[in-house]
Amino acid sequence: MSLTAHNHARPRPYRVVVADPHAAAREAIGMVLFGDRGFRLTGSAATMEEAIRLIRETDPDVLVVDPWLFGPAGLPGCLAAKQINPRLVIIMLLSEGSGDYPQAASAMGADATVEKQRVGRDLIGTILTALDRRA
Repeated sequence: MSLTAHNHARPRPYRVVVADPHAAAREAIGMVLFGDRGFRLTGSAATMEEAIRLIRETDPDVLVVDPWLFGPAGLPGCLAAKQINPRLVIIMLLSEGSGDYPQAASAMGADATVEKQRVGRDLIGTILTALDRRA
């Protein structure tokens, strides 16, 4: 999916914070974002507390978050993130077969979900679709 297929009010690159308890996962997501010039990683966090601090400091457009963060869980943290920045697009990372988690993520403020094993294929398109819906 190309960036030109989307109509966004904010000039690119979109600023993204990644929150995942595993450094390797944060690095892999960063590489996916690095591969698309429409995005810039503004910070990464292992806990929701770190993610909230980064949201306050960097005013990102997007938060990519794993609900199994160290410290307070990612789901309630999404509500806090939306209170700080109501226009923040939140993409929740889920494992395959997460049951009712997509509905719970939506109820807690997530704009979309991506299965972790599909991040390389689906993350950019999911973010762009969520940004389009926000606009």
